[in-house]
Amino acid sequence: MTLVLRYGSAALGIVRRDFAVFASYRLRFASQVASTLFSLLLFYYVSKLVRVNMFPSPDDYFAFATVGVVIFGVLTSTLAAAPATLRQELVAGTFERLLVSPFGGVAGTLSMLVFPFAFALVHGIVTLLLAVLIFGLPVEWPSSVLAVPVALLGVLAFVPFAIVISAAVLVLKQAMGASSFLIAGISVVAGLYFPVALLPDWIAWASEVQPFTPAVDLLRHLLVGTPLEGSPWAEVAKLATFAAVLIPGSVWVLTHAVRVGRRRATITEY
Repeated sequence: MTLVLRYGSAALGIVRRDFAVFASYRLRFASQVASTLFSLLLFYYVSKLVRVNMFPSPDDYFAFATVGVVIFGVLTSTLAAAPATLRQELVAGTFERLLVSPFGGVAGTLSMLVFPFAFALVHGIVTLLLAVLIFGLPVEWPSSVLAVPVALLGVLAFVPFAIVISAAVLVLKQAMGASSFLIAGISVVAGLYFPVALLPDWIAWASEVQPFTPAVDLLRHLLVGTPLEGSPWAEVAKLATFAAVLIPGSVWVLTHAVRVGRRRATITEY
């Protein structure tokens, strides 16, 4: 129990440090909110041009795209921001403090993922509030309350990808570009801005072999009432399975990356 408390205290210290760094840029949150507002404004007027059977009204497409904007923010925070924090640690020369501490490089790297995930949740809530207050987005009630635990489950399913990218940063030093390509690919195959039914057959399979599609579908169903093709519980089971299978494997990859870096004596290089 004492060991758990010590590790928890160390992890909390890293989260507080990341928050302090984020808060030191006083306009950072405001600029991100402004960028999100611009995205909502763009999709709001694009929705006025949509006239397809899949979306009976422009409001239906705007609701569809708004949830996609929220998920895109989560992807950016998890797959890009978290590895970028690790990269900054290497550049600043502060990562070696974690390596030589009892906390260790693996636990330290995992702790760096917490603040980006928490920020993504807050940013997603702010995005929905802007869509509701400014653009009149209709939100389902009370099912929208269930979106919070589903979002947390989705984060657990997303986190292995961030861990693997972080491991690549430790070994290759220049792996940040991979996160941009991954986010762009996920945006397409997970149907963030258009239904996956529109994908050609040769790539449609990709929408079923990753956890992002069920997370997007579930959140749309809970927040704006988009119908699901299957059972909600089946989608929840998919997310839970992805998390249970991928998290241990990704932690093993990160542990191996730390060992490789130590063996090569390159782990603190950048």
